[in-house]
Amino acid sequence: MADNLFPSDSTRILEVANMQQGPIGYRPSVEFNYVTGDFTRDGRHKLQDATGIEAWREWCVNCIQTERFKHLAYNSDYGIDLDAVFAAETMAEAESILTREINDAIMADPYERTAYIDSIKYKWLSPEKISVTATIVGIDDVTIDITAFIAQEGGI
Repeated sequence: MADNLFPSDSTRILEVANMQQGPIGYRPSVEFNYVTGDFTRDGRHKLQDATGIEAWREWCVNCIQTERFKHLAYNSDYGIDLDAVFAAETMAEAESILTREINDAIMADPYERTAYIDSIKYKWLSPEKISVTATIVGIDDVTIDITAFIAQEGGI
């Protein structure tokens, strides 16, 4: 039996805490339906599971659709800053700002699932609403295609 439940050698504790290196990877979650704005449920009203890759896809869509600095539930790395996007003088300038914002937000993935963003395309639905289609490559060369909608406050 050990003499002390809590060891006095704190360096050993730090070594163990710092042993995990590399990406955390794809973790399963609960499936979310962006059309209904609620979690997906089966006929018995039980929450449906999402695979790790599906959960990553949902995370990417939510990250793009969330306005940065507007929600206390998210840290300052999550979402995109829309103020500069909709203040831009031209669509080309707005798309350039959006590309930078989306790259910064997606690459800040805390689980390190994202390797890089392959392509981003924009379709302006109105002066206040944009459809974003992106191809994102993750670890282990997993590729996902996503579509997200960005709207200026009051533009939906």
